[in-house]
Amino acid sequence: MAKNSLNLSLFLGWFISSVILAAGNVSDENETSDYPKVKTLGSGIYDFGGITIDQKSRSFSFDAVCNQTSRLVEYALVHENGKVHESLFRTKISPRWIHACFLLLKESPFVSLSQEQGLAGHNDRAIRVLVEWDDNGSQFSEPLGRMTIKQTNEKTLDERAFLFTGSKVIEGEYLAEMDGSIIAIYEDSRATINAIDEDNSNDDIWLANGENMPPLGKTVRIRLILPSPAIMK
Repeated sequence: MAKNSLNLSLFLGWFISSVILAAGNVSDENETSDYPKVKTLGSGIYDFGGITIDQKSRSFSFDAVCNQTSRLVEYALVHENGKVHESLFRTKISPRWIHACFLLLKESPFVSLSQEQGLAGHNDRAIRVLVEWDDNGSQFSEPLGRMTIKQTNEKTLDERAFLFTGSKVIEGEYLAEMDGSIIAIYEDSRATINAIDEDNSNDDIWLANGENMPPLGKTVRIRLILPSPAIMK
């Protein structure tokens, strides 16, 4: 095993315990079972409960299902026990596991969302989110932002809009886990990831853009690509 892979494997054991503490949970054996075991797949790639983490490309991916291709939405992605009637996609993956992947790849939460700064003020921290799927042997990959559209101007959400904001912890509870809220289009301080847009405080203008989406019920791969450390400096 390569030295970097070994170091990361050792780090993961410590890291998962740290995430549990950071999320306000009691660090006993019962709580650690809430996090899956990490499997080394080789060449800096790891499996974390169905999430594939690629250390070299600072990215991770997991399965989701196309939840709706029309109607108003407030979320791009939720847990299957979350607000599925308001979301483009749903997944079995825990919001806490997704938060853990960001921290593992050394990405800290972006705490302050300034509408005055606009997208240009946050470009260095933008998370690229791609939706990938196969349809009759053809491979598709679309930026998540192109899958939602504003009723007011018929523009899609900017692909640089997504930021890792983390979720609030109140009395030891990670709120994104309670709600199942992972990627919010309509601003939600309880979600793990938020989109920044001049209209993200309006909950009745965002529509699923079926033209750019996979078929309803289709299993897809959600891929999140983090900014490089050089860009973040």
